[in-house]
Amino acid sequence: MTSYTKNQTIIQAGDRFTSFHIITEGSVAALYDSSEATKSFTLKKGDVIGIFDFSFKEYSFTYKALESTNVITYSLTDFSHLEKLLEEHKELSHFLVLSMVHSASKVISYYQSLLSQQDKNYQYIVTAFSNYQKLCKILNMPMKSLANKDQLTPFSAGQEEPEFWLESYYQSLKAPILEHNPIFSNVPLVVGLLARSVDDIHKVLYCCEDISGYLRDLNQLLINETSLDLFDLYTDLLFRAKTANKDVSALEERIQKMISILSNHGFIDKALVTGRIQEYEHELKRDHSYDTALEESLPQVEQKLSHSLETILDYADTMDVTRNEFIKYIDLFKKLTDKNSLDKNADTIRRQLTRLFNIIYTEVFQIALKDPTPPTIVKMFLHFGYVDLELAGLNNAAYLYSIAKTYQGDPENGIYTLYEWITAIYNGKKQPSRNELSQDYASYVHTLRAQGKIDPKGVQKMLDDTTGKVMYELESMFPSVNKVTHGHFTTFCPIFLQENVVKDLSSILITPYKLKESLNRLLEIDFSAFYRSYLYADDKLGLRENVLIDIHPDFILMPNVGSNGICWQEVEGMQRSTPARMMVSAFHAENLDRTMINMVGDFRWEMCRRVQGMRWNDISEHSLTSEYYDYALFYAKNRDLSQDAKEKIKLAMGRAKGNYKSLFVMDYANWIMSESKGSVKLNKVARKILSTYIPFRAEICTNLMTNNTFTECIQQYDMKKKQQLHRLRKLIQKYLAQGKAVPEVIETQIHLIDL
Repeated sequence: MTSYTKNQTIIQAGDRFTSFHIITEGSVAALYDSSEATKSFTLKKGDVIGIFDFSFKEYSFTYKALESTNVITYSLTDFSHLEKLLEEHKELSHFLVLSMVHSASKVISYYQSLLSQQDKNYQYIVTAFSNYQKLCKILNMPMKSLANKDQLTPFSAGQEEPEFWLESYYQSLKAPILEHNPIFSNVPLVVGLLARSVDDIHKVLYCCEDISGYLRDLNQLLINETSLDLFDLYTDLLFRAKTANKDVSALEERIQKMISILSNHGFIDKALVTGRIQEYEHELKRDHSYDTALEESLPQVEQKLSHSLETILDYADTMDVTRNEFIKYIDLFKKLTDKNSLDKNADTIRRQLTRLFNIIYTEVFQIALKDPTPPTIVKMFLHFGYVDLELAGLNNAAYLYSIAKTYQGDPENGIYTLYEWITAIYNGKKQPSRNELSQDYASYVHTLRAQGKIDPKGVQKMLDDTTGKVMYELESMFPSVNKVTHGHFTTFCPIFLQENVVKDLSSILITPYKLKESLNRLLEIDFSAFYRSYLYADDKLGLRENVLIDIHPDFILMPNVGSNGICWQEVEGMQRSTPARMMVSAFHAENLDRTMINMVGDFRWEMCRRVQGMRWNDISEHSLTSEYYDYALFYAKNRDLSQDAKEKIKLAMGRAKGNYKSLFVMDYANWIMSESKGSVKLNKVARKILSTYIPFRAEICTNLMTNNTFTECIQQYDMKKKQQLHRLRKLIQKYLAQGKAVPEVIETQIHLIDL
């Protein structure tokens, strides 16, 4: 008999399955997911610890004593061993089948509660968003968009759902078991019942995992860390309506109801909910009327910006047909009560405005490139997509006006506003980006030559034409990337709209400092993210060595309020030693660190594909993409993965829509955000791949060595690093022994490897 104290861990999920334990005194919590407290079941005296995992290689549950607990342990390897054990200890049959039936009933009951909860959550969010739109109309206030609204879809099961009769089946077994029906003394029958029950329980648990993932994603629309959620839409509307002296009693009631729901909600971080409610209550006590100085300046700004559209069109010297058409659709757009509506009329207006905006944007840029002092309104148009005072909202327009003259990136450190980026191309400092077909400018020109559209002289003329390069960038890269970074594909419109401003503009403005700080936070974990390998040769020293260089990406700030970032290309043209290009909104409403992680994860995948070429997924050529592709493609046959791990990969693959790169980026995010802190999120196969190709800094590895989950991976990487350092140091000794100066590139390699 073994005794455990309160809160002591008896078994950790992922440990090798070797035995089961019968509780003789006390109680134990069985946790399927330690990060979600509701996914746990209480086992009491007579119940069996480990019964969920008979026939599995690993324990899928963590078991913790809820009080002083005693258990009796029985070794077990498989069901054939179980049959022999029951022949020797017939009294065990009763404990095992009763515990199994109790456990199955609890799991099925939990599944049914989740099924009901997901439907209630979905219906509540749909209704709450609809009510928000109605309240905006009643209060005559601009209606803001809900970030990631595309995720508001009904639950669709990614797993085969349990049979409808399963609950009744297990309920019907309880009475004969409790009556000690002699049929349950039949060992083969008991073994068969237990084997069937283990399969049933895990199938139901996989369905629970499926619904849990849906609930976590769905509830992000209700409240999340970025405040791009329904709770913010409601509270923001309240503060705006109070400032305008509107009756907000109905709105306050709905907010209080939402607070009550959030406070008792599952699958939402309780600390997040508490913090957001406290922020709201603090804001209620604050005076939301404008400062006197701002009130005095607003009329002046309003007067200066009252004819913004005409100023922009006059500057562009736009053709009358385009000008009149743009004005026409702007007027139609203003009349829409919901500018982000999905109806056909609104969609048509947005599409026409997008087409015309891109034409006018290109025309304005051509003039502004040769104008040393473009008007402030023109700068607002180029930097932020600002077109009209009414569409932007007076307070937003005033803020844009106040920063337009001084808004800038940091080109020397690879951070550009779009205006600075286009200027760099015009001045020959940068080459145009690839288009959606991954065709760079030079390839585009040679394609025109192959099609007979230009002669050899025309090829060179186009290659030297910086204005042509600017046009290529504005026509091929800008429309696509502006839409992607905006993030709302179905309701995209490049014009600055107050409906898209879901946070205070000053808080979401991306500055060079914010970008550099975010990048540095990631590099403190993934130090080798931008390492490139090339062959260094010095015939005088007799040196030929594959060395690493660290090439940080270029960041381009796109003129929109958005929620997405993209690694548009991993290199410039075809040269591996050039910076990647990453684009993000000038006003970025999402969590910048998470966006940075996603962009770098995307970069790592694409850079490896470029280096490996046609063999990027050839497992005989060891690389990040080949090993991860092999893992993701053949996970169902991987003997190193438990059945539980395989089912989780299947669910993750569904969320990634079958895209292996997307699946990798999800794992990369978990690697950086969770595993680097010792929180286990990956299975051991994925962890081994990432630890091999995306190592942590030395201090992180030292901290993780105390966790057995990471020990083997870290030891393998550490051994590889020591071998590399040993070889380089031997090379240094060789040069010193010959009286030669040590090449600086070798000393640099030691520094880069030994981080």
